[in-house]
Formats: sequence, C-alpha cells, structure tokens
Amino acid sequence: MTKQSLFKGTMILTVAGFITKVLGFANGIVLANVIGPEGVGLIMMAMPVTGLLITLTTLGLPIAISKLVAEAEIKGNYRRVKKILVVSLVTTSLLGFILMIVAIFGAKALSSHFLTDQRAYYSLLAVIPIVPIVAVSSVIKGYFRGKQIMTPIALSQAIEQVVRIGLIFFLVQWLLPYGIEYAAAGAILCGIIGEGFSLLYLFSVLNGQNIKNSNYTIPL
Repeated sequence: MTKQSLFKGTMILTVAGFITKVLGFANGIVLANVIGPEGVGLIMMAMPVTGLLITLTTLGLPIAISKLVAEAEIKGNYRRVKKILVVSLVTTSLLGFILMIVAIFGAKALSSHFLTDQRAYYSLLAVIPIVPIVAVSSVIKGYFRGKQIMTPIALSQAIEQVVRIGLIFFLVQWLLPYGIEYAAAGAILCGIIGEGFSLLYLFSVLNGQNIKNSNYTIPL
C-alpha cells in the first residue's frame, strides 16, 4: 500500500468512522432486543474497568508511535521504523497480558466491591481478555498512521463490527436460557472475537508490507 495524502486519509477515516457508527448503532439495537435493558446494564458495569486497563496498557503509545514513525520515514531511516514497531509491540503485549492476568484474578474482588450487581462478574470476566488485543491493535494502527496509510485502519474497524454483529445474535440466543448474566458475557465475547479478527487482518497487512529501500519485511 502506498502513502495517502492528508485529505484522502482523512476522508477514508471519516467514511470508515461513519460506517462503523452505523454498524455500532445496529449492533446496539440487536443487543437491546435480544438481552433487554437488564443485560445491557450488566455489560455497561464492566466496561469502565476495561477502559482503565486499556489506558494503563497503551500509555499513550499509539500517538507517540505515529510521530516517531513519521519522523523516521521522513529521514529514510526504515530500520528505525521497524525497531519502533517491534519494541512497541513487545512492550504493549507484555504489559497487556500482565494486566489481564492480574485483572482476571482480581475480578471477583472488583465485582464485589465496585459493581452494584454481582451478576456483572461474568461480563467483567469476559471483557478482560480484550485488553491485550486492543493494546496491540492500537500500536499497529499508530504505525499505519505514521506511514500515512489509513485504509487498513478503516477496514479493521469495519471487520470488527461485522464479525460482532454476525455472532451476537446466535451466541447470545444460545446462552440466554442459562441466565441473563451469561447472555451478557456472551455479547461481550462476540466483541472480543470481532477485535481478534480485526487484529488478524492488521497483522496480515503489516506482514505483507515491504519496508521501503530494504530487502526484508517485518517478521510477525
């Protein structure tokens, strides 16, 4: 993929953002119809904890990566581009997995002391594994932003929403007889699977990117 101008890149992300919002709106309607407001409430209880963990994992790296990659690209230092990406991926992966393990073991305590409904424990437990996935994904997106290649970012967002919507109805319906708490956890699991597919797509594009003026690709 070639670099894109500021206008073209902005338009791609704008269109992708609009499509993603529309798909997210459709996803919300499907979810509300399947599990109702009670199930949606259980999901919403778990989300702030995950947001905090993702923030702690990324530590502002995506913006820094975009800046550093862009600077290295301008100077033609393509080995530095690779080094920035690899170090960032290793750092976020390790930190993400460590926080995920800590959060899993502490999920019971978190749900007991900070969540108003104990049934939200299953939603919290289901959403925690998304932390390293989103962290790694944000690093790769930062890399593509630095290289001014926006198409993979846009397509990854669409893939995540399409996979989530495609799975949510069937999985939630299957879990609903076991209880609303399990159905809510299943809905979150659909989102994690969607993020996983999105990350796999980003990795496939990243691995196929030839580093300009060099004879190697990024080994992933």
